[in-house]
Amino acid sequence: MVCLVLLLLAVVVAEWGGFRERVGPVRIAFTDPWRLLLSALVLAAIRHGLVRRPPIYSYLPQQVKAALSTTPARAAWNALLFTRPAILFVGYLAVVMFGYKGGEPPLRLSTNEAANLQVRWDMAWYFGIATEGYKYHTGQQNIVFFPAFPMTVRGVARLLGGQTMAFVAAGTLVAFVCFFWGLSYLFRLARELTGEDDPARYTLWLIAAYPFALFFGAMYTESLYLLGVTAAFFHFRRREFWAAGAWGLLVGLTRPNGCFVSIPLAVIAVSPWLPRWLNGGPVANIEQADDRRTFRALAPAMLTAAMPGIGVLLYSAYMWHLTGNPLAWADGHAAWGRQYSGFYQLIVDRYIWLFRYGLYEYTTHVPGDLLNGLGALFALGAAIPVARKLGLAYAVFILVNILPPMAAGGLLSVGRFSSVMFPAFIWMATVIPERHKGGWLATFMGMQAFNAALFYTWRDLF
Repeated sequence: MVCLVLLLLAVVVAEWGGFRERVGPVRIAFTDPWRLLLSALVLAAIRHGLVRRPPIYSYLPQQVKAALSTTPARAAWNALLFTRPAILFVGYLAVVMFGYKGGEPPLRLSTNEAANLQVRWDMAWYFGIATEGYKYHTGQQNIVFFPAFPMTVRGVARLLGGQTMAFVAAGTLVAFVCFFWGLSYLFRLARELTGEDDPARYTLWLIAAYPFALFFGAMYTESLYLLGVTAAFFHFRRREFWAAGAWGLLVGLTRPNGCFVSIPLAVIAVSPWLPRWLNGGPVANIEQADDRRTFRALAPAMLTAAMPGIGVLLYSAYMWHLTGNPLAWADGHAAWGRQYSGFYQLIVDRYIWLFRYGLYEYTTHVPGDLLNGLGALFALGAAIPVARKLGLAYAVFILVNILPPMAAGGLLSVGRFSSVMFPAFIWMATVIPERHKGGWLATFMGMQAFNAALFYTWRDLF
């Protein structure tokens, strides 16, 4: 495998000129393809002399082909292929046919509209982190954006040559790959929770068609977050704690609310002590196995459940080093209007709009608020039936991901946050009658296309 990686690096360096990178005190430089090629050949000769077995190129293609031909991979590929390119195409058509709000985009990296399509909204912040790192100053600043996504984009972009548009291509590639991988995990998790393939397959289509699923193809964290949480839940249920802990750590380094994922994971850890009606799922639910009702079984589970929180603590430690304030990333959200205000004002403001001025005035003056409000209603409305169908932990996941942002920012971006509520989509897949499934998908995709037209033409969606 190391030889294969060196060969791929040699091709990358030969094609795009190599790169230099520094990770803390360590300097990494790949600028000469011939050295990489020679290193691969020498290492291959040494390995062949010490361990005589078939080379990796003789069996790796078959293993990759077998992995991609599994039911989860095929279902994930179909859901991605028939939704993401279509939404990007709708965004492109909206740009060239409707134009931008105000006539010109606030940000442009290319004069080609297709190449510039992903240069939208928060992408600028992730692009800045990937290219220049974190900077601390007054006003809106990039420290509020957690590092997992932009640093992944940075690594891929370096392999693609490190030029400006390489970062745009890398961001798109990372989003698509993570979405595919996340859908594969979601299929496996949904199949275990429902006991059948058909609901699992429909779950993937529901989440890919959801009105706010456009962010799974944009340079945002949604794809990476979906991958992290579905993989963490999948492995945690199976007590594969090393894998679950690694994915949980990634979740904590992906978004500020990633730390809250520790709570539903902890609920799964204590589920053997909970009443059966709080755990949902198939009758033979592995989360309630009798051999897990011991302290010896609970201790590693709780340690693993803490990993998303540890991820946030690690980033906070870095903020302490950078700014002297470990919670500078949290304080920075105030520049975006995110300060804790509770739910009273949120409810009162909507009550005044709806009952004093009427639905028409509300929809004409704050239509973006309406769109995000529908996302909030979807997530909150699904919490109770999700608890009954799948178990308490999955309802807790929804609540800890949707309520804190609403308490600190109202309905700002809540629609986007609702797109990763995977338990809600699993529940929906089990209750929608067969004859209505096509209608739900068509309605969802129509609304997603509308949202994409707003997003890519720089019109208010948040």
